[in-house]
Amino acid sequence: APEAPRVVPSESLIEALARSVPSPEPETLVTPEEAAEHIADVLRAIVEDPDSALRSPSVLYQDFLVRCRMVGLTRPALDLSAFVRRLSAARAGIHGDPDAEWSQALEAAKALPDDMLGPFLLVARAAREGLPCPSDAELAATYGTASLGRVRRLIQYIESRELFVTRVDLAGKRSITIPRLGWTTQPAEVA
Repeated sequence: APEAPRVVPSESLIEALARSVPSPEPETLVTPEEAAEHIADVLRAIVEDPDSALRSPSVLYQDFLVRCRMVGLTRPALDLSAFVRRLSAARAGIHGDPDAEWSQALEAAKALPDDMLGPFLLVARAAREGLPCPSDAELAATYGTASLGRVRRLIQYIESRELFVTRVDLAGKRSITIPRLGWTTQPAEVA
C-alpha cells in the first residue's frame, strides 16, 4: 500500500518557503535630478515613437512604467494623472518638468481638461518663443488625433474658454494670442 503523505508542521513549512525566496536586489539610489533626467528621456522616447500618437494615455503609461524600470527607476515616478500632464507637455516639446518653467501657462490652462493641455502648451511655446503658429497637423499630433476637424473644434473650444484669440490675416495666415499671458504666435499657414 502506498505510504501516507508525511505531515509537516506549518511553521517549518513557512520557514522553508521563506528561505527559498531570493533576496531582493538592492535598489540603486537615484538622485532626484537623475530621476528627473530619466523621466524626461523616457517621455522623449515615447513621444518620438510614431505609434505613440494614437495610443491611449493608459497604454502609454504602462509603456512609461516599463521604460522607467529599464533605466533603473523601480518606483513609479508619476501617477497616471501626472503622467498625462507630462506627456501632454512632452508632446508640445517641453520635456523637462513643466511646473518650473511653464507655471504661468499651466495656471492659465487650469480650466482645460488634461488631454487639451498638449495643444495649449504647443501654442504657448510657439507664442513665448516667437515662433510661427503651429499648423492644424502639428496640433493634431499633439492632441493624439489625425482629425483636422477635431483640431478646429478644439481651438474653438479653447477660444470659448477665453484662453485663445485666433486671428487670420488677409494672406490667410493664422496667429494665436494667449491674452492671459500676453503671448502671440507669428502668423503661419493653417494647414
